Amino acid sequence: MKSSAVTNEAIARSASRLRWVVFSAMIVMGLLYFAARSGLQIGQARVEYQRHGGDARAVGLIGDILVILLLVALYQLTAMLRKIGDGELFTAGVIGRFRAFALWLLLSALFGLLAPFGLQLLGPYSGGGHRFRLVLDFREIITVGVTLVLFLLARLLERARRLDEEVREFV
Repeated sequence: MKSSAVTNEAIARSASRLRWVVFSAMIVMGLLYFAARSGLQIGQARVEYQRHGGDARAVGLIGDILVILLLVALYQLTAMLRKIGDGELFTAGVIGRFRAFALWLLLSALFGLLAPFGLQLLGPYSGGGHRFRLVLDFREIITVGVTLVLFLLARLLERARRLDEEVREFV
């Protein structure tokens, strides 16, 4: 057996395992978020949901949208990992799923970064004056930057796919 075939099989197995880890994390995240938003308590354990300023309904809606965007991004990641687990490495389908993952992750990061500003701008004015607080979450800014790097990696994967096709044509 060729060493590249062994390596490809090892990558496929790793991708399959990672897919189940990500899928399990999605379920746990979704259940914990639902439990926190619902105020569920199981025995002595309670999951808390904390808001940071603003109208409770609007902040809750922002949190709901963020979780949905993140779960969609993670779903795209599991779809990509499924394709890799099926033996696809540099296919258009894998690269497309990777791009979709990066896009949804970028949307999530941008929404998390910009939604609090929008909430302040669109929020009700109190007492004739309105104070605008500029609060930057560096984790969100870093996530936007890392996500943009993922788009560069997608372009590199596309280039690798083209090179792989050229090599196959020579053989």
